[in-house]
Amino acid sequence: MFIYYVKLACLSLWQTRSLSFLAILIIGVGISATMTTYTINYMMTKDPLPEKSDRVFLVRLNNWSPEAAYRNRAEEQPPTYISVQDTLNLIAQNKAKRHVPIAGFKEMLRLPDQNAIDAEVSMVRATSRDFFSTFDTPFLYGSSWPKSSDVSGEQVVVISKAMNEVLFSGENSVGRSLILGENQFTVVGVLNEWFLLPRFYGDSMRAFQAPRDIFVPFQTQINLELWTSNLQSFECWKEPENATVSALWASECVWVFFWVELNSVDEKAEYLDFLDSYVKEQQALGRFQRPIVNQLQTGSEYLQERRAYSSDSEIAVWLAVCFLALCLLNAMSIIMTKFQGKTAEVALRRAVGASSLDLVQQYALETSIIGVIGGVLGLIMTHLCLYISSQLYTHLSKDIMSMNVELMLATVILSTVSSVLFGLFPIFRAIGVEPAKQLKSL
Repeated sequence: MFIYYVKLACLSLWQTRSLSFLAILIIGVGISATMTTYTINYMMTKDPLPEKSDRVFLVRLNNWSPEAAYRNRAEEQPPTYISVQDTLNLIAQNKAKRHVPIAGFKEMLRLPDQNAIDAEVSMVRATSRDFFSTFDTPFLYGSSWPKSSDVSGEQVVVISKAMNEVLFSGENSVGRSLILGENQFTVVGVLNEWFLLPRFYGDSMRAFQAPRDIFVPFQTQINLELWTSNLQSFECWKEPENATVSALWASECVWVFFWVELNSVDEKAEYLDFLDSYVKEQQALGRFQRPIVNQLQTGSEYLQERRAYSSDSEIAVWLAVCFLALCLLNAMSIIMTKFQGKTAEVALRRAVGASSLDLVQQYALETSIIGVIGGVLGLIMTHLCLYISSQLYTHLSKDIMSMNVELMLATVILSTVSSVLFGLFPIFRAIGVEPAKQLKSL
C-alpha cells in the first residue's frame, strides 16, 4: 500500500508540477535562510571541548598595583593574563594535570635554502606540549615535542597542515628544518585539520579566526627573547627596569594566558587553595599586594565576560525562524490550492470506499515528499550561502561556515516535519468535502 501511495504522490506532483515546484522552492528558501543563520550561530557558541570543558580553566591571579584595582574597577577583578615569572613558577609547582601557557610573536619565516629576501612574516604560537593534549589537536605526521623541550627551550616546531603544504608540498616534514628570524628550528610534528571553535584559549577578539600555523615551546620564546609588542597584548602597573626584553620577562607586566587541565571537577577547589597558598608565599616576598581574589575560569565564562558572543546572532536566528514560518504559510497556501483541484478525485475515492485515514496518509506522504525535496534544496542553498559568507568574511575561520552531519540531518528533518504540519490544514480541508454533493456536480 505504501508503494501505491508513493506512486499516487509522484503522479500528483507531476500533474501539478508548477505548484509543486513553487512550494518546494519556497520551503527551500525558508529552510536555507534559517539553517544558514543557525549554523553560524551554533558554530560560534557551541562548547568547543564538551568532554572536558568543566576541567580546563584559565588561571587568573590578582597581581596588580597596591594603589588601585585592576583597570580601576569598583569590584576587585584579577587580570586576564599572568606574568612570565608566575607562569614559570606555576609550571614548576606541577599541581595540575596539564599546564598550557599561551603567548606568541611574529618572525620572518623561510627555509634554509631560501634567501632572506624570500622570507615571509608569520605568526607563531608559543606554548607547551600540553597544549596539543589539552585541546585534542590531531597530528598528521610526528607528534608534539618532548617534555625536555619545554624545560630547556629547544628549537623545535610543530606546524599546521596548511603550512606544511606551503613549505614542504605536503610531504612528511618531520626532521626537516625551517628558519624563524635568525634561528633554525626542527620540525617534530605536523597537525592535521583541526576544528576547535570557538578558539577560546587566546585573545577573545581572535576566537573565531583560524589558528596559527607555527607552534614552538614557550621556554624557547623566553630563552631567545622573542617579543612583538604590537602583536601580544600586555599590561603593566609597574614599568620594567629598562627597555630590554629580559627586563620585561622579570617585570610584573602580565601578558601570558595560562590554562590548566585538572583530572576532575572535584580538584577545582583544591587547585584554588594551592593558588591562594602560592599568592601568600609571593606576598611574603613583597609581591601581590592586593586582596586575594584568584579565579579559575572556563573557556565559555571567559568568552562571555569578554563579550565574544554577540546577542545579534541570536536575534538573527529568531528573525530567520519567523521568515521560515512565513515561507511555510505561503507553501501551505499553495498546497491548499493544489488540493482544491482534487475535490472531485477525493469525492470519487470516498464514494468507492476509501476512508478518511487512507486519504490523509496519501496526502501526508505527498506533502512529506515536498518537504524532503525542499529540505534537500534548502541544504544545497545553505551550503552555497555558507560558502559565499566565507568569501565575504575572510577574517573569520572557514570552520564557522560549515555544517556537520547532525546539522545536515536536522535541515532535512526540519523541512519534512514542518511541511507535514503546515500541510495538515489543506489535507483535512480537502477530505472534508461531502461526496454526494461533489459527485452531483461531475
